[in-house]
This record gives sequence, C-alpha cells and structure tokens, in this order.
Amino acid sequence: MRRVTTRALLLAVPLAVASCGAPEGPAPASPAPSAPALVVDDGGGTPKRGPGEIYNACERIWCVTHERNFDLGHFLTGHIGWIVHDEASGDVFVPRARTNGPAFPHARANVLRLCGKHLHPYWLGRGGPMTKSGYNVALGYDRAHFRAYGTRVPPCCLNAQGWGFLHASTPREYRFGDRTTVEEMAGAGWQKAFRAAR
Repeated sequence: MRRVTTRALLLAVPLAVASCGAPEGPAPASPAPSAPALVVDDGGGTPKRGPGEIYNACERIWCVTHERNFDLGHFLTGHIGWIVHDEASGDVFVPRARTNGPAFPHARANVLRLCGKHLHPYWLGRGGPMTKSGYNVALGYDRAHFRAYGTRVPPCCLNAQGWGFLHASTPREYRFGDRTTVEEMAGAGWQKAFRAAR
C-alpha cells in the first residue's frame, strides 16, 4: 500500500509543478484587423491597391487615362486601346494614343482590344486580331471592322468571358460562346465597386 501511495505521489508532484502558473486554457484570440475602407468616387473608381505599381488584384481594371480602377462597363464606350494582364501590376487599360506612362513588361500576349463599341480578343505582336471563326453578319459590323479587330466577345458574356480569356492558362484554346464555358464562368469577372454604408 505504501508503495502505491509513493508512486502516486511521485507522479502527482511533477504534474503539479508543470501546471503551476500555466494558463487554464487557450488565450482569447484578439480580434482580426479589419480591412481599410475602400474609397469609391462618384464615377465608381477606386484607388490603386499598392504597394508600388500594383494597381489591382484583377478584380477591377486600372484606367491609365483616369488613374483609377473600374469595372468593365467603364471601358465599353469611349475607350480605344487594350486591356492587358500584367503579372506585376494587375489588369490595366492602355489607350491606343498613349505616348508616355508606365511600361508593362510582364504583360501577356493575349489581350482584349477595345474599339469604342466592342470587346475583341486580340494577340499582341505578330498575332493580331482573332479571326479563326471567320466573318459573319451576326457579328453586327462590316468586314473592314472584322479585318482590323477580328471577332468580338459575345455581348451576353462580356465580363465573364473577357476576364476568362485574359486570365486563361491556354488562351489559344479558349472557347468563346461555348455554353459550358458560359455556365462555368457565371459570376466571374471584374467587380463593380460600391460605397460602404455609412
């Protein structure tokens, strides 16, 4: 009996010493820091994300002309140029008549070309306009426009399919207007900024 009591005492003493001064349970978690408020101007534009020359995380498009981030709707009329995806800066609209400003050396070759009315998939460099689908009157423009700009992103799916083509891992195989692709891309694309409730 004495031997059992001694063993129990020898086991209890180290446990008591080890737990002396130790907290009862896990410490209460401190509240997570909240994200800074997004400043949205009257035109729906937001500032660059930063740090440095990071304009966005591809959730909106940086407009070099207006120096703000916008959703795709901002660019569909009155903007002529290209929307590029630059690995270092995000998604950026580069106007056709631009003569100065930042360079985008990490831009992909697959871009979206804006003619002021439509959104066209396009290849920088030797690629040019995407014309493999061929011209047809259902595009809604003439053959001269088709030669200059190629096919267009279907009006039903501008946001989702434009974003999908720009960020596709194999853009040459991207299927515009394909019903499966449209369903898979539902809800994807550039986001419209909105003001937080005050």
